[in-house]
Amino acid sequence: MNDEDEPSLAIAEQRSEAARKRLATTLVEIQGRLNPRALAREAAQELRETGEELAREGLEAVKRHPLTVAGMVGAVGLFLARKPIRALIARLPDETPPPPPRLTPKPRTRGKSR
Repeated sequence: MNDEDEPSLAIAEQRSEAARKRLATTLVEIQGRLNPRALAREAAQELRETGEELAREGLEAVKRHPLTVAGMVGAVGLFLARKPIRALIARLPDETPPPPPRLTPKPRTRGKSR
């Protein structure tokens, strides 16, 4: 070997060692990310963030259209409570007046006029 090859060989070995260290660090990071507990934590965090975003958007929609939302909530509430409401109405006393007596027409007589 000549003297010119030694510095380039030393540089190549340094680069190789640095690349091995980067690769080892990357592998440790990947193993950490693929850990089931880490995956579960990440999924839970994403779900939490998505839920918060949906809640914010829903609140903004309620602020923009309060009467529409109130009407929808009322309609859903009435729909869900239809059986109890029907039972309450059935227990109320019947306050409708009786129908008037039916008048029968007088029979017509033939031949006699007054």
